[in-house]
Amino acid sequence: MPKIKDIISAMEEVAPKRAALEWDNPGLMTGDPETEVKKAVVALDVEDEVITEAINLGANLIITHHPLIFSPVKAVTPKTRAGRLLLRLIENRIAVFSAHTNLDVSPIGTNAYLAELLELENTEFLMPSQDGIYAMGRVGSLKQKMKTEDFAEFVKNKLNLSNMVYIKSGDYVSKIGLCTGHGCDREFLLAAKAKGCDGYVTGDVSYHEAQEARHLGISLFDGTHYGTEAIVAPNVVNYLKSKFPGLDIQATKTNCQTHQII
Repeated sequence: MPKIKDIISAMEEVAPKRAALEWDNPGLMTGDPETEVKKAVVALDVEDEVITEAINLGANLIITHHPLIFSPVKAVTPKTRAGRLLLRLIENRIAVFSAHTNLDVSPIGTNAYLAELLELENTEFLMPSQDGIYAMGRVGSLKQKMKTEDFAEFVKNKLNLSNMVYIKSGDYVSKIGLCTGHGCDREFLLAAKAKGCDGYVTGDVSYHEAQEARHLGISLFDGTHYGTEAIVAPNVVNYLKSKFPGLDIQATKTNCQTHQII
């Protein structure tokens, strides 16, 4: 039975902490690295529903993409979201380990997996990579060009979304850029334009970012922050099972999508 520190070491091999952005806070949020992992759950976030799921499963480790702790915690009380969740975790002896932007740039991470899910070919990094291994975003070509609205439907189905918001800048798309989560700042859109993209998949698209994309002639597809990143959980599960064949680990069955459309 691996210990938490063994899980961390395995994740360091594909998503090293040094690859995280400087503002980020990946790593062990709570728990003892020497503890043996009885069962683990992989999720996008630590939420009450995920903690309840872990308790019901008898899991003592939750692996998340988004860190529960970003800024210094001055008090652990039920008065704050982080405090309330931390109290539940500690009371139930559940450890939390997070891999965030270091997983975004990982070969098994959010961007690499979204490119695979969308069946992109001849993929490359969207943003420049200093070491040739870790970089944000992906660019790739569709097997054949698609009508913009058909590609929107394709993305919606691949991400299992009930609705799809998209911004049409042309009738067809053939070369797609992407960055999971919130990845449509101007520098990302300019990088996509420079690489010849006519389509771009991300989440959290704002009105002004949509305007910028149309100005650049890029159709935008908003797969939501949750939709473009929660997909990575099964990939992490498969990787850790390959490292620890006897590990009892599963992706969360809890849907914590915040956006509902009626």
